[in-house]
Order: sequence, then C-alpha cells, then structure tokens
Amino acid sequence: MKNLFLLLICSLYSFVMQAQCVDNGNYWNESWMSCTVSTNPNPARAVSHWILYEFHEPQYIDSSHIWNANRTGESALGAKDVVIDYSPDGTTWTELGTYTFPQADESSTYQGFEGPVFGGVFLHKILITVLNTYDNGSCASIAEVQFKIDPEACYGIVDACGICDGPGETTWYVDADGDGLGNPTSSVDACIQPAGYVENNNDNCDNGALGWDDVFILFDDNGCLGCHGNNASGGLDLRTYATASLGGNTCGSSILSGNNLVGIITIPNYDACGSPIGFPPMNDRVGGAFDATELATLQAWVDGGAPENCTDYCPENETITLDYLTGALNTHQVSQQINASNLVGIGANITFDAGTQICLDPGFEVENGAIFHAMIGGCSSTFQSNQLLNK
Repeated sequence: MKNLFLLLICSLYSFVMQAQCVDNGNYWNESWMSCTVSTNPNPARAVSHWILYEFHEPQYIDSSHIWNANRTGESALGAKDVVIDYSPDGTTWTELGTYTFPQADESSTYQGFEGPVFGGVFLHKILITVLNTYDNGSCASIAEVQFKIDPEACYGIVDACGICDGPGETTWYVDADGDGLGNPTSSVDACIQPAGYVENNNDNCDNGALGWDDVFILFDDNGCLGCHGNNASGGLDLRTYATASLGGNTCGSSILSGNNLVGIITIPNYDACGSPIGFPPMNDRVGGAFDATELATLQAWVDGGAPENCTDYCPENETITLDYLTGALNTHQVSQQINASNLVGIGANITFDAGTQICLDPGFEVENGAIFHAMIGGCSSTFQSNQLLNK
C-alpha cells in the first residue's frame, strides 16, 4: 500500500507542512494547533477549528492513520470529537461521519491510531472539523494525518468491461457455419466472446458455401493453370467459372458433379464420364499438389452445387442452435426445412426462409424487442413485408 501526504491548511494561519511518507511515523513535535475559530470551508459547518487537505488531483483514498497532539503537556489539546467531510470535485461536500479521536499518551513511542476508512473513493478535498478537545479549551491540535491510497486504482477511465483505460467492448461477428470466420453483416459488441461468434469478419458467406473466387485460388496456388489455362489440356480450362463449368472435351458439364473433379486431380486413369483419362492425375503433373484439406474444400464446393457465388448456394435443410444476441442480423434460407431451437435476443433481426417447413423446436425463443421473420419460399423467394413477425 502506498502512503500519501498532501498540503495541510489550518484556520489559524496558512502554512505548508510536508509530512514524511513513512509508516508508523512520529512527528508530534510538529503538531498543528489552532486557537482561533474561523469560517469553515463547508457551509454546513459552523465557525470552528478545521483542517483542510487538498489534493492537486483527485486521489483514490482507501484508509487513514492519525497521530493526535502528543507534545508534553499538550495532549489535552488534542481533537476529541470530529466530523469528517470529503469533496470529490472540490465544491460539493459529503459527510463521511463523526469520530472520536483517542487522546495521545505523550510518549516518545506513540504510534497513533487507525483513522476512518474512506472505502476507496476518489477525493479532491478532505475536511476535518474539530467539535471539541480533551480539555474543552480554546485551542485544538492534531499532530499528523496519513492518507493511504490504492496504487491499483484506476486514475483513467474505466471502460464498459471494467478495465482501466481499456478499449471497451469487442465487436464479435456471427460464425453460423462454424468455419472460424465471421459474418461482416452480423455482429454484437460484448466484453466476453459469445458462443458462436468470432473476432474477425472475413466470411462473406456464412452459410458454409464456397464460390468460384475461393476455388480458383486453389487451382492457381497448386499450379493447375499451367496445363488447364491457355493450353487447356484435355479441353479443361480452369481460368474462369464459365470455362470450368464447360468441363472440357473429356467430361462436359459433369466435371463439376460427384467426385469427378477431385478424381481427376488424384486418381490415375480416372474414369470421370465413361471414358478413362489416359494420363497421370493432375496432382502428379503440376508443380504444386492439393493436400487433403484443399481437396476436402474443393469437394465441399462441388457438393454444394459448385455455385459461381457463395450466395447462390442453398442447402436443403438446416438445424439452427446458435443464439443471436443484441444487434445480430442474419438470414437462413433453405430449399426444404429449417429446425430451430435457439434464442433471438433483444435487438436482433433474424430471418428464416424455408421452401416447405419451419419447425420452432423446444428451446426456441424470441425476446421482446427482437425482430423475427418467418417465411415459406426458400432460396428462390422474394421477401414480402406482410410476412414479418415482430415481437
């Protein structure tokens, strides 16, 4: 715990006393004494003996330690009953309480006593008003007051997450398809990462589908365009979606169905369309080679209907368990059926669009203040405003 002493101003005359920052100090020979009452800084207090401690900037005061008047023959002048006020801004006052200070014993080993606990508040001024002394005379005296501050207190701005000078809430993006990539159009701000959300917004298709832009990178990175570009080996031109869709002279458009494309890449003499390919597989003929993950990615694209754009992909059915939190915006569109058991939270805006059926299973909930759209139409439908269900 760090100890702090600031300016001491008394009602008798103005002076500065630099107290020492040492625990259990004994500086009774430099006692403050007032023998003339004056106007109290707090208008709620009468003309009185008072001491005002003013900090250059607000301090996070935790506790205090006090040494009452201790010089030989002067302990009876020590403050007895006092009222302590504090001000967070230097203008308004709040009463901490009324306290009785023990009388000092006038010994050279006097250690003082634990003073009032301030409970950890930022203070600009602390005011001690002496109500009476041990001899009830005209003079009042106190040797020393030590204020202790919390060095771990925040002297900046505490953000919404309770962190001093922190960045505030993080923006998290929905990852509905669980690929570790977030939907840039659907996000929430929160201190802790919600389930089903990620910090990046790199997924322009959060339905799990891939488009040609994703697949072309695989062909380009693995050296496929050397044979299946301008030269178009076997008539398979992989430079554009249109030429790849033609499938070359070997397999026609069926190149983008089943496991034909992955087979051509990996299987010698692969029979894609009823006519075996009479040369090594693509992986054996190019500078690069598709690894297992890339092949799985490519097959997933084919299984999704090999769409040119990921937004063209429409799954047949979908089961939704991901909760949508405040601010989330998302649309689920399938050709057949949606089953949902998730939460649509306050402020979320979620659309379910199925070709045949939407089943809201036990656990599904739409909170007051959320917007939930449910419609039967599927992937080829156009949203109609009269099909809104707002709750």
